[in-house]
Parts: sequence; structure tokens; C-alpha cells
Amino acid sequence: MIKFIGTDLDGTLLNSYSQISEENIAAVRKIVDKGLVYAICSGRTLHSVKKFFKNDLKIAGYKVVLNGAVVVNPKGEKVVDAPLSHDIVEEILKRSEFSKFKIVLDGLNYTQVYDPAKTWTTYFEGSSRHNLHAKSVDDLRKKNDDPDFDIYKVCFSTTPQRLAELRKKLESFTSLPVTISRSGSDYFEINAQDVTKLSALQNISALEHIPMSQFMCFGDYGNDFDMVREVGYGVAMENAIDKVKDVAWKITKTNNQNGVAVMLDRVLSGEFDGNAGKDELDI
Repeated sequence: MIKFIGTDLDGTLLNSYSQISEENIAAVRKIVDKGLVYAICSGRTLHSVKKFFKNDLKIAGYKVVLNGAVVVNPKGEKVVDAPLSHDIVEEILKRSEFSKFKIVLDGLNYTQVYDPAKTWTTYFEGSSRHNLHAKSVDDLRKKNDDPDFDIYKVCFSTTPQRLAELRKKLESFTSLPVTISRSGSDYFEINAQDVTKLSALQNISALEHIPMSQFMCFGDYGNDFDMVREVGYGVAMENAIDKVKDVAWKITKTNNQNGVAVMLDRVLSGEFDGNAGKDELDI
């Protein structure tokens, strides 16, 4: 029996206009009314995720943010807090100082953006007052030295023409105690070691006394891979990358076709009651 629902945001719960459809909103509200525990599981900051709960869903739920580095429970209490160490951030900045890639330091609610192209955007929110501009890598270092600004992710992006160069640079970070994931075609994120959406869900499993075998989670990209693979009912969007589809229990429709709502309606109908998720691979 499914007792927990977790959804990624971009490419999953959100359509291509970064909106939650009325169909998805209604389906999520129904599963919460039925007594299931709900979470948004995102690489976004807490500020960004909270606004979807407040403005759209208007329900209580877990906020798994920054790829699982922070988890806030439905009461608004922080139950997981796993920032990168300042030494690790400094080492990453040192190794990438002259590479001219876009570098984003993600705090809990604010991001510090160094962008040689001076667009100052982030992959999930474009331009925002929550994006603080850094004129140089040294400005990022100063933010890293700020004791009041915990850094949970270091993000890199570049143009398609320099993607191979960026991938090579990221390979040099694999010797560090970090977790590297990919959340877009040219966007990579670095968290502390063993910090993933899956690790956050394991904490929620313990807090809620719900086994992972009763979790249904939706995703589409590399930072969703472990989550989709390891929960009892891992669902890939039709628009997901093949790597995620290959480990999914089922594949639903795309994020622009209300794929989350389509699957949740099947949950609400009782279609999967009694099924052992990993044993049902009829996608």
C-alpha cells in the first residue's frame, strides 16, 4: 500500500511554463486528504519550494530542498541540515577559478551567482531578487567566508559548446567528499557527501515510520535517479532521461500532460493496493 508521495518539481510537477497545472494541484490535494504524506523533492532553494506550497498547493507537506541537503517537516521544522564544509567549497572554487564557467552557490533561500556572461540567472528561477550577483570568484570566496551563509550546493553550467570541458573539470572533483549530480542538460550540482534526495527520504521514512517500500516518487533527471530506483514505486515522467526511465517501476505521461495527476488518480482508485512495487514492471 502506498503511504507517501514525493514529486520532483522541474520537469515533473511543473509544466514547461514552471506552473503546476490545476489537474496536478487537485490530485495532490486529494492524496493528502486521503491521509498520504506528501513531499516536494527538489534541487531548488527553500524559498522557491515554499512558494508552491503557499500559492498553489495550499497544503501541508515535507519540503526536501537543495537535493536533500535540507528537509523541513509539515510543521515548518528543519529536520535535516547538511551544508557543504567551507573548506570543500574553497577547494572547488580554487580548482575552477580560471575556467569561466557559471558558478552558483546555493544557500537556504538565496543564491550567489558568478556569471561571466552576466545573465545572472539560475536554472530554476531565471532572474530573481534572491540571486545575489558576484563579480568574480573572489566574491564567491567572500560569501563562503560569511559565517551566516551556509552553502548547500555548488552548481556549474556552461554553453553546449563547452560541455565536454565542464564534464572534465567535474571529474577532478570526484576525489573530494562530495556528491555530484546532473539536473539539466548543461547544469551540474555538487552537494556534501552522501547527500541526495534519497538520503532525505530515508530520514523521512524513519520519522514517519513508513517503509521505503510504501513510497511513490516521481522524477525526470539525474538528481532523481537514486530516488526513483530505490523507492517501492518509482515513477519516471515520459519526458525523463533514459537513465531514469530504465530504473522506474512505471512511466507516466509527460509533465505537460499532467503525468503526476494521471498516476495519482490511479493510486486514488486503489489500483495498486496490495501490489509490491518492484514486482510490477508492466510499464
